[in-house]
Amino acid sequence: MTKLKLLAIMLALFAWTATAIADEPSKAAAAKGSWTGFITDTHCGKKGANEDHTADCVTKCMKGGSKAQIWNETDQKAIDLDSFDKVKGMVGQRVTVKGTLDPATNMIKVESAEKATPAK
Repeated sequence: MTKLKLLAIMLALFAWTATAIADEPSKAAAAKGSWTGFITDTHCGKKGANEDHTADCVTKCMKGGSKAQIWNETDQKAIDLDSFDKVKGMVGQRVTVKGTLDPATNMIKVESAEKATPAK
């Protein structure tokens, strides 16, 4: 095999490999869904995920650099919320947030939020 043919084959393999790698998703795709729990923030975390937490506390923490979150009951993890305004009136209540979760940023783009039925 000539050097030119070998070089052409190597370049073709390199191009095919590069294309396959570029097409592979590096992060999971965003997912629509709903999450139920209490509204908290990155400063208060799980300890703020209860009926005693107030909107004033979340607002104060957010002014200090925290993000609004929901403490998801299902997996016992906090997920950031893109909008505190849509959930502000429900801090201290068990809520269900509907929207789209971006797993790359662990943030829900909030479409709606409503008071959830009490946990059993």
